[in-house]
Amino acid sequence: MMHQNVFPKKVVSLIVKGVVVNAVDADNQFKNEQDFEFHDHMLQWIRLEASKLRFGVVIRRSGNGSNKSCTFVIMSCERSGKYIPPLRNFKRNDIDSRKCECPFKVCGYMLANNKWRFNVICGLHNHDLYEKLADHPIACCLMPEEKKCVTDIILNLIQSKNILSALQRNRPENISNIKQVYNIRYQTNKALREDKIEMQQLLKLLDANNYVCRYRTCDDGVTVRDIFWTHPDSIKLFNTFSTVLILNSTFKTNKYRLPLLEMIGVTSYEKTYSVGFTFLESEKEDNATLVLQVCRTILKDKKKIHKMIVTNRDTVLINSIAKVFPTSYAFVKQ
Repeated sequence: MMHQNVFPKKVVSLIVKGVVVNAVDADNQFKNEQDFEFHDHMLQWIRLEASKLRFGVVIRRSGNGSNKSCTFVIMSCERSGKYIPPLRNFKRNDIDSRKCECPFKVCGYMLANNKWRFNVICGLHNHDLYEKLADHPIACCLMPEEKKCVTDIILNLIQSKNILSALQRNRPENISNIKQVYNIRYQTNKALREDKIEMQQLLKLLDANNYVCRYRTCDDGVTVRDIFWTHPDSIKLFNTFSTVLILNSTFKTNKYRLPLLEMIGVTSYEKTYSVGFTFLESEKEDNATLVLQVCRTILKDKKKIHKMIVTNRDTVLINSIAKVFPTSYAFVKQ
């Protein structure tokens, strides 16, 4: 974060709707007579200078040029314009908008030699500038080369927190947060999915990685009701260590709003491993019973029934366990 005295700002008086208010003049910091080779270089320079003064700029208007005008782009303060409330207001009345009709405006245009130059139309701000830009939505944005780097790293299955740490080491002035990495991860996965829906992508990945998958569809044969998947290595462990089985169900805590049933086994060394995962259509006994029956079918030795099955105080799971594993001892954890 820059010190407040590094870039002195001139405070002037500005008349807004007949009221005299104190304004900040940032015109001196945007005096630049050099020409830019590319459009993006000019925008990056303007954004960098704005971040040093602790405010954000956005593209307000642009044009590709015509017979009467050249190619141009107009950038203004993020607080320019006036907030227009929607017809149906879902926001609380105690929430205000950042829009305050800030007059700051910069116009960039293309010269005859295809280079870019900009002029400051108005360098005044009718509001105080931020003391710091930490967690600011505009200042936290990644550079184009950083976005490309993050996209390549994500394909190598690197954790998001490690990606953010690497970006901050490469550029110490980077104040981006983990949300920016999550956004790029979502965009990358969406691009890889192409036009397939999420269920189709899940089935494709399970088949590509040799997972064992079982699912049940509705009467139309297209809509999936319940889906169970497990890894071949998990099946081997499940057949080797089949004494204890733990069932953990989370109800509608994921973005699909579906119950997720996780099955966990315990080895003789008291280490846990994942047996399988299941998305259920609903929290009914019929759905849980079907999944437990699929779980029992992956046991090669049908006589090696679990001696103990641990679950929470879920009546649906307890009743399903009594049907599918009648000889097992069900332990209900508090």
